[in-house]
Amino acid sequence: MRAAPGGALALAALVLVTSFLAAALPRAVDRYEDSALRHAVANAAPRDHGISLAEDYGTSEDALGNPLAPSSLDAVEKSFRALLQPPLRLQPGGAVQGVRSGAEAEVPDPELPRTSEHAPGADLVAQAGLAEHSRVVAGRLPAPTPGKPALSLEGAVTERTAQVLHLKVGQTIHLMKFGATPLSVRISGILAPRDPSSGFWTTDDDLLAPLVSFPPHAMIDPPKTYWHFTVLIDGTAAQSIPLLGTGASLYWHHPLDTARLTAHDVPALRDELASLGNGPLATRLAADTGSSSLHAVAGIGGVLAAYDADRTAAHPLVLIAAVGVGTTALAVLLMAAGLAADRRRREIALLRSRGGSLRGIFGRLAGETCAAALPAGALGTTLALLLLPTGRYGDALALGALVTAAGVLALPLRATLAVRRPRPAEREDLVAHRPSRRRLVLELTVALLVAGAVATLRRRGSADGSDPYLAAAPVLVAVAAALVLLRVYPLPLRRLARPAARLRGAVTHLGLARAGRAPSGGQLPLVAMLVALTVASFGGSVLAGIAHGRDRAAAVAVGADARVDSLFPLDAALPAKVRKVPGIGDVAAVRVEPHAANQDVPLNYELLVVDDPAAYARITRSAGLPDLPPDAFGSGSAAGAHGPLPAVVSPKIAELLGDRTTPVPTDAGNCDIRPVAALSATPAATSGDFVIISAAQLHAQHPQLGALPQYGGPTMLLAAQAPGQHIDTAALRDAAAHTGPNAATVLLRSEQRAALADTPLQHGARTLYLSAVAAGAGYSALALLLSLMAAAPGRTALLARLRTMGLTRRQSRRLVLLEMLPQVVLAAGGGALVGLAAIPLLRPGVDLGTLAFGSGAGKASVVPPPALAVTLRADPWSLAVPSAGLLLLACAVLLAQAWASTRRHESTELRAGDRTI
Repeated sequence: MRAAPGGALALAALVLVTSFLAAALPRAVDRYEDSALRHAVANAAPRDHGISLAEDYGTSEDALGNPLAPSSLDAVEKSFRALLQPPLRLQPGGAVQGVRSGAEAEVPDPELPRTSEHAPGADLVAQAGLAEHSRVVAGRLPAPTPGKPALSLEGAVTERTAQVLHLKVGQTIHLMKFGATPLSVRISGILAPRDPSSGFWTTDDDLLAPLVSFPPHAMIDPPKTYWHFTVLIDGTAAQSIPLLGTGASLYWHHPLDTARLTAHDVPALRDELASLGNGPLATRLAADTGSSSLHAVAGIGGVLAAYDADRTAAHPLVLIAAVGVGTTALAVLLMAAGLAADRRRREIALLRSRGGSLRGIFGRLAGETCAAALPAGALGTTLALLLLPTGRYGDALALGALVTAAGVLALPLRATLAVRRPRPAEREDLVAHRPSRRRLVLELTVALLVAGAVATLRRRGSADGSDPYLAAAPVLVAVAAALVLLRVYPLPLRRLARPAARLRGAVTHLGLARAGRAPSGGQLPLVAMLVALTVASFGGSVLAGIAHGRDRAAAVAVGADARVDSLFPLDAALPAKVRKVPGIGDVAAVRVEPHAANQDVPLNYELLVVDDPAAYARITRSAGLPDLPPDAFGSGSAAGAHGPLPAVVSPKIAELLGDRTTPVPTDAGNCDIRPVAALSATPAATSGDFVIISAAQLHAQHPQLGALPQYGGPTMLLAAQAPGQHIDTAALRDAAAHTGPNAATVLLRSEQRAALADTPLQHGARTLYLSAVAAGAGYSALALLLSLMAAAPGRTALLARLRTMGLTRRQSRRLVLLEMLPQVVLAAGGGALVGLAAIPLLRPGVDLGTLAFGSGAGKASVVPPPALAVTLRADPWSLAVPSAGLLLLACAVLLAQAWASTRRHESTELRAGDRTI
């Protein structure tokens, strides 16, 4: 370290950064996966936060004692907790248990307010811990009901329930269901929750406030509403609930302890939940409690399944980034070791010639590198452990140790292999005319690995996100491409050097000749740069494919930039009001009539009656959907005034109908249609098959009913955004809300697209991938710098000799660029081409659907169509920007070297014993 402090510090810095990144990778993955899991659980429905037990009292009549008594519920809770073991951990103090009436009871008291002629309904709930979770606003808590069940008891309601239903302390309400006598409940108090967000109040949505409910009704009858509320009673009064004749439901809700919930516990946790649902633990629970009807309901199971599917979909992206940056970092470590070994070649050769053993030389060099690399690796690993705290350490320590070992052993191995056998002095600026057999075997092995990885990925796909071999497919493709380019790139340079020899001046010929016989040490820089560029472009294609798939899903979900639709005909003035909304361009009115399968058209389909086919075609085009043929409906209403109406249909209907005329019923009257074109999708069809006809042609055949809004009026408006403007969302919603008696729904493509934003898990995977790409870009730039540094001494000496022969500064810069830029252009252009070629090569095996849309959990508004395939898509920026950056960096470094060489005196470079030429 005293003899060459600069090299030792450079090695220490390289090992420090690489060990930090290697140790930080698994911990960063754990952190974002744990955070995403806790976010998914926290945003789930209250009952999906954990696991619940449920039992129907009607099946437990033969049980010993009183199953509805608080002591019986506590005994079941104790037996359940005795079965649990990690990783199934319950939130301390979060359990909610109680008894609820088996079905809603009617409250016929006339003094209670009503939303219709339907009487209000109520449930009786005896939930443990009422005094601890509520504050008495008026009156007192319900009194206990000792002894036998009674038809009269006390209950309490929340403040909001009392306000809505006009309930007061001392008032008596009557609940009636199937019993002969109504159950009288005297309101003893009005309560306010101490913590409205606690599970005590949120597990059931009717505890805090009354709900507006809908009773069953016939489809032709208008829906009626009524108030549903809950009356809270003491736990000892639960024995009176069965007097309503509806039985009782016993429940125990247990939220999980999310603070200790980690992603690597999910598989074991799902196994534990499955055992509680229908397995050994369920059998033990039934035996311990003496109830065969007691069963577990794992609401969190669906959340965990959805999370596991999303995590599996994100794993390939993370593995590809890890393998890519790891390969690039390894190449840079080997390059640094090779540069140090070349610098000390004469020293090591002298030690070998004087009797030094390979083991002794290896141990000496290993001791030197240990002094720099070992503390740096330990420091980098420690920093990763401290800056990214998680519960697991094994992977981080293993990767940090692996990088440290590579930093320690790279130089000793490289140096001892170089002096294993004595060799005569050779020129360093030449490459062997015929590469060795070992290189040929290595290249064939890599080719076989690439072929196997690509074939396996195309056949199996990326469903198994934990397979490193499949994740290494882009990296293997890049390595194979680097080997091929190293084989072929000298040929065109040598051919160009021959005609360049006939030009005036020797600079062009000399530069191309030196570029065409570059030393074989240029393999590792090319591999490192190609891998980094391929991983960056592949990641860009993944992200571009996801963005394009989400754009398509939003476009299909809305059909235009904005959509206003209703189940009933819209007001006749609404289209004109929508056209006046700022930012609205074309507007197309469509009447949607669902049709069930019949003998004429044996498929369920939607009949789309379009008012303005030209505007509809423009909106279709702007949405990126299949274009409506411009002459599909002929010219105006005359084309369908007599005979069958021309229709544009879906592919399935086109296959069924062919060219024959088919009768179709419409609200305006029956008509015949004749398919003239087929489209795979259209904006107004929400799902399934469709038939599109012209409203003008239909109304020409049925002018009387077609003129009436209820028979011919539109039920949907599709609007396109005006060029260079933005739709005024508030004005559009206001126009739809204040027009006509029928409620209209407003959908915007921008809002649907925003709803498809990354989940925390997807965001974490994307961030980690981009960070890995940035790290790979840094390593590739370092590889480029190391390759230029390796050739710098010989290049400097050459320029010094040529300057003694009259070489100018301008010619020096030109010579340097001609010598080194072909290799950089090869890496940059090859990286872009390999990244572009990898997309169609790997596209069949990469399905980005789950990564783009998730597994379905938490996606409420946008459901992608099943036929929408989300695959890799070329991203010009990720292909061009990294390659251009490498070219600019290489030009800057080479010009700086050329300038620096002109500032030195020739005698400094031209000394006796200099082996470079």
